[in-house]
This record gives sequence, C-alpha cells and structure tokens, in this order.
Amino acid sequence: MKALSVNLIVLLSHLILKTSAHSAENGNLLQSVHDIASQAGASGKAITRPDGTNTLLFNQFVFLRINPTNGFWDAAWLRAAETAISHAGFALEWNGKIFGLEPATIEVRPFTNQFGTGLEARQISGESVEIERILRIYDGKAALILSAKIHNRSAAELSLGVARLVHLFKENGGGWQVGQTAETPAAVHAVSSAHWASTPWQPGKTEETYTSAGLLALASRKPPAALAFGFLTAREARPDLSAKSHAGEGGTMLLAHQPFLERKLAPGETLEFDSVYLCAGTDPFEALEKYGEAVAAFAPAPIRNRPTALWCSWYAHRMSMSEDLVLANAAVAALHFKPLGFEIIQLDHGWERGDVTGDWTPNERFPHGLKWLADELKSRYGFRLGLWIAPTDVAETSDTFKQHPDWMLKDQAGHPLVNWRWYWKPNPNCYELDASDPAAAKHIETVFRQLTADGADYFKIDFIAASAGEQFFQADPKVTRGWGVLRKGMEAIRRGAGTKPTIRYCQTPSLLSAGLADSAYGGGDTLDAGLNGDITVLRENAQHLAASYWANERLYRRKVCDLSVRMQADVEEVRMRLAIMTLAGCSISFSDELQYLPASRIRMMQACLPPGNPPMKPLDLFDRALPSLWHIHCTGRDGTSPSPLSEGGEGRGAEGRSLDEWDVVGVFNFEHKAEERLIDFAALGLPADTEAAVFEFWEEKFLGVHREKLSLMLPPQSSRILSVRRLINRPQLIGTDMHLLQGFHELKRLGWNEKTLTLAGEFERMAGLTGKAFIYVPTNYTAHFDFPLGTNSAHLTHLSGRVWAHEIKFASPRLAWSLPFDKSPK
Repeated sequence: MKALSVNLIVLLSHLILKTSAHSAENGNLLQSVHDIASQAGASGKAITRPDGTNTLLFNQFVFLRINPTNGFWDAAWLRAAETAISHAGFALEWNGKIFGLEPATIEVRPFTNQFGTGLEARQISGESVEIERILRIYDGKAALILSAKIHNRSAAELSLGVARLVHLFKENGGGWQVGQTAETPAAVHAVSSAHWASTPWQPGKTEETYTSAGLLALASRKPPAALAFGFLTAREARPDLSAKSHAGEGGTMLLAHQPFLERKLAPGETLEFDSVYLCAGTDPFEALEKYGEAVAAFAPAPIRNRPTALWCSWYAHRMSMSEDLVLANAAVAALHFKPLGFEIIQLDHGWERGDVTGDWTPNERFPHGLKWLADELKSRYGFRLGLWIAPTDVAETSDTFKQHPDWMLKDQAGHPLVNWRWYWKPNPNCYELDASDPAAAKHIETVFRQLTADGADYFKIDFIAASAGEQFFQADPKVTRGWGVLRKGMEAIRRGAGTKPTIRYCQTPSLLSAGLADSAYGGGDTLDAGLNGDITVLRENAQHLAASYWANERLYRRKVCDLSVRMQADVEEVRMRLAIMTLAGCSISFSDELQYLPASRIRMMQACLPPGNPPMKPLDLFDRALPSLWHIHCTGRDGTSPSPLSEGGEGRGAEGRSLDEWDVVGVFNFEHKAEERLIDFAALGLPADTEAAVFEFWEEKFLGVHREKLSLMLPPQSSRILSVRRLINRPQLIGTDMHLLQGFHELKRLGWNEKTLTLAGEFERMAGLTGKAFIYVPTNYTAHFDFPLGTNSAHLTHLSGRVWAHEIKFASPRLAWSLPFDKSPK
C-alpha cells in the first residue's frame, strides 16, 4: 500500500491543499493517510478516523473527508491518477431561498444495502426544517454515494425549488480534477433524458461546459483516468448534472441537481432525494459499466432484458394496416424468421378506434377483435401479439377525454392543457393524463389489464416521455409535476400489464426505464429506408447506441426504432441499418411489407437473427463524436467453450484459449466521402505479436493476415464487419456468411483432431437455408481430396490464396461437418 498512499499524498497536495484554506489541517491529514492506508488495503473494509474536527472515511480505493461545520467534503481516488474533488457542498432551495447545511455532528456507522456493505457518515442539520445528509463508502468498492432527506417539522407548507446534493463552485473554494489538466476531459453524457452522446477529446480547447440528464462520465487520456458521476435513481425529479473544466486549471464547477419546481412539502412530510454516485478509476469503459451495475442494484424492480425479435406494421403499412395484412405478413415471418428466434407480430398506430389516442379498442379494420387475432397468431404460427399504444396521450375526440377531462394535466387556470396536435387525420388536439391522479392511474391499469386479457403480450409505449416530462417542463414548469407524472404512469402500466408481457418504451429516461422496461430506445425514428440517401437518422441512432452501450442488458434491452430495409434503399444503407441494430445488441425489429421483399433482403435480415449478442464496446467512444469502431468479443455460444468432437481432439489452444474465440469489429463511415479507419489490435486485447486473419462479412472478402493493426478504407456512408481470429498454424474457421457475428449463434461445436488432421464441428440455423463457412489453410497444410472424389474428400471450394469455402445446405436445423487435411511436405 505504500505506493498508493504516496499517490494519495500527491493528489491531495496538488488539489486539496491548493483549493482549501485549512493548510495546517490538511498537513495533519497527509500525516495520517500513510498510517491508515495499509490497514484499509489489508482488510478491504471501509474504515473511519478522526482528523481534528473532520471525519475521514477510507478504503483501498477512495478517500473521503467531511467537515462538520459546513458539510463540505473532499474525495480522492487512489487508483486514478490525480483524480479528486475538493470542497463540495450541499444546497437546497425552499420558499425562494437557498440553504446549506448548518453545523452538525457527524455520526459514522456501518450499513448494508442492495449495493453492499460499508460505512456511512450521517449528518442532520436544522430544526423546523431538518436536512439529513448521508455519504457512504463501500467495502472493496471505489464508489462514493450521497443521499439526503428533508423533513418538514414546521407548521407551514414548504415550496421546494432546486436541490443540489453536489454543489461545487470555484468561487466557494471548490475544484475537481480527472487526470492532468493539460486538456479538458472527454465525456459521455445524455443530451436529453433518453438520448446519449459523447464529447471527444479536443486538443487545444481551453474550456468545456458539460450538461447531462442522469450520468456524466469524464475521461482523461494522459494519464488515463475516469470519473463516473451520476444519479442512481430518478424517482422524485429530473436528474440534472453540470460541470465546467478549464485546461491548465481543472474543474471549476460540479453540480448534481434536481428541479422540484415549487413542489409542496406539507407539515410533517418527508422527501427523500435521489441518490448520487461517484466512482473513479483508470478505464473510462469500466467506469461506465460499473455505474450501470450500480443503477441496476438500486432499480425498483429486477432488471428485465430478454432480447426479442418482431415485425412492426408501421413502415410497412402506416394507417392502412388491417387484420388480413397482419396475418399475411405473419405467414411470411413464420416461413423465413421464426426458426431463428422471431416471436412477435406487433400492430402499430392504426389498430385503435378512431385512429387517435384515448380509446384503446380495435377499429373496423380488425372486425374479429384482438382476442381472435391473438389466438390466430398463436395457433397458426406460434407468434405473440404486440400492440403499439400511447396510454397517456388523449385526443379531444375520444370518449376518455369527453367523459373525464378532470384526469388531464392542467394549465395555471385549471383547464386541461393542450399537449400537441395529432399528426394524422383527423388531427385533434391532444391532452395528457395526469398519472399522479389516482383515478387516471387506475384507468391506465384497467386499459392494460384488459388488453393483456385480450391476448396482447408485448406493448410498444409511445408519446409518454416527451409529453409527461421534458416537453412540459420547457413549455411552462409551473403547470405540471412532470417527472413524477411520468414515473407514476410507467408504474401504472406495469401494474396493469402484470409481470409477464414485454414492455418496450420509446424515449423514456434510462433511470426510469431500469426495472420497469424490458426494452427501450432513445434515438430518433429510423424512417423509411431509401429516403434520398439521407442517413441523418442513422447517424443519430448510432451516436446514441455507442454512447449508451453500457446500459444494454444492465438496465434493459436496448432497441432501435422499428427498421425498414425496403428495396428503395441501396445495399450500403441496408447494411448500415442492420449492422447498427445487430452489433449494438438490440432486440430485432423489422418493419417492411414482407410479402414483396426480394430474397436478397430476406437473407440479410436472417443474418441478424437470433437476437441477443455478447456486449459491444465502441473503441473510439472518447475519440469521435460519432464512434465508428464497435467491438464484440466472442467466446463460443453464451460464453462457453465447445467440446472436442473426437478422441484426441483439442478443446483449447496452447495458451488455454478456446478454439472458437475471436473478435468482431463493426467499422462505420457515416460521412459523404471515403474515409480510413484504423483498428488497433491492442484495443481488442490481443498481444502485440499476434498475427490475425481478418475476414469481412458483407462482401465475403478475406482482408489478409495482419499484425498489430489493420487500416481499412471505407466507401462513403458504409459499414464493414470484420472477424479477427488469431492464427494457430493449422486449418481454422475464420468466418461465416450466416450471422453478422460469424459464428457466435450458428457454431455449436468446433474441434481439431491432430491424429486424423480433421477440422470438425456443427452448425445450427433453420432448415432450408444455405450458408458458407470460410476456412484458412496455412502453407503447411492442404485440403484432402481423393481421386476420383469420394465421401472422404474435403467438401471445400478454393476461393483464393489460403482461403477456402465450405458450402452448406441445412436439410435440418443441425448440421455436423468434418473437413480432412493433409500436411504439406517440408
């Protein structure tokens, strides 16, 4: 621990002593750090020590010092170079005035919660209005978590304003630093509550202001350091984060704040604010992923994230959708997709009465009703029925609005507040259900309970987030309890639908979706394929999917808006659409008239199924505003190593590496001109001396054997999908044309028998499909052929150089294969 304690002393001397007025007190602190560092490191436990009037909490990763006089705190992370926060406070606005913490004793005690065990420092200040603030350090974790409550012990109502659990300004002696200050940090942030983006490193930029809704991840590259700063929940108000950084100086502002917008706190009432999380380390990707795990631990319900695959009617038919068209498309989906994990037929807008929102019963285009249709889909094809629904949006022409205008959100005069004008005919004004009204919430529950009883087993929830949340805040913050209304609406939906149906949200905040949503998307609508070559919507979705990669599976299953691949789009656009959706690990959602798609498009869609892939990591997340290198590490199906196929077969390579271990890199060019991309093998985790065979999926092209890196020139607005496999000096599989991951889903067994010089395995797809497996044959081997050809010959076609193709037709879903080879004479 000696090196760690020295590192901490450096941090404190560079930052805390620079910004704090209590130099003598800090000197005593530095003297005590060396003594307690070894104890914390040896035990792995959080410990506490007094430091004059201050209180210290400390483990082997993070240090915390709290001042009882004003509640200000300093923190430093031992494993992240020069990463610390100084003189951060707490502030709360009520009745138009801003208050901090009053002098109060700090009580330290052990705790246990859903995230672990540790020590917490509890401070209570005030009398008629009591503030309870808690800071927690966990055993064996680098996390610091802040929480607070306000208790109104007065006889008068309080009107709340903005609450800041982290309140740091340079003007008050505060500062923060992530790594060295030579350049401003890169960042991952939410540009809205549902859309994520990244701000890359920008050499030469002297100042940066960051804002985010939920999480702000800051990263330094020299030296590598990262700080994840965010809310763990968002149950009470919108979770806002702000920061400022100056090159050469460091951070001058850091805020975690929630706008309560004149929320009233009655006498005797208590409000618990949403908790704030801080954690630092050397790897920004690890910081993001640990934050996602922490959010999952604090979610209100177990995380739901099973991947699904479906057909959506919207881009296929818009408002002309009918019962007959749905069943016709279901028949095509059953033929081409169902054996590959396809399971849902989803009716989009246009199934409901009046073609507007508010009354959720089927219209005349569905004469047999939903129950009949659900039964037909299940009995004929084994499909689940899905429904689009906007449960909180209510058109003025609906019976719901006519009978219950009192259920709507109100303006300042107490009248139902117009939310927007419906896009489609008959274009009525629309209002928003106030789900904080018990009667309105009960109505939402009843709607979903009835639809579930009618056979709906999947719900796409639309027009709920913008109308109940940010849009209302921006219009007039005094007329709504916006964020809480959104949360209560989402909770009512789950209560009504029950635990079994899949619920997918459009544009809901990540923190509210965790535990309530099975899947969610935050990018814009993908629109119809082939719109004059404009891929703006794909750029937006790619940006979001890259920056929010850490949320997939940890918080819910992500989704791209239902995807069209129709014939009007050129092949590069279709490739990009499918690659974005599939490589990001999203659930799969197709939206075309399937009856008339050509076989070539059907084949491309099949290559995205089944849904559910290993995690994707955008390698250039902090280098580009639009990350273009998406990495997936594959190690056999579900992370397991395949078994040897015969006696004497190898199950693992010489280094203990699974024989079917490889890397997939999605390479994108979203620009209008050709651009080069560089894939650094070190970023894939490959040793420096690795020689790797690289095979490209879309064009079925062997790109050669490369060491250390690969440079690739991409055409304008295009994508390429690379399989990168280490050479092992014998015949080996280097790719397939069956799925974009080139083996993860289809490859069930793989083994090399040194005695018989045989490469053998087993693939699984669906009966009737064809496919190719691509085999690399090094110079000291040749494919074995009898003359004349016989059953013991290799079933291989020579493509070029050292690459051969094994062509396959699946008479049944499982196909075992065996390829013999001969050793070349020396």
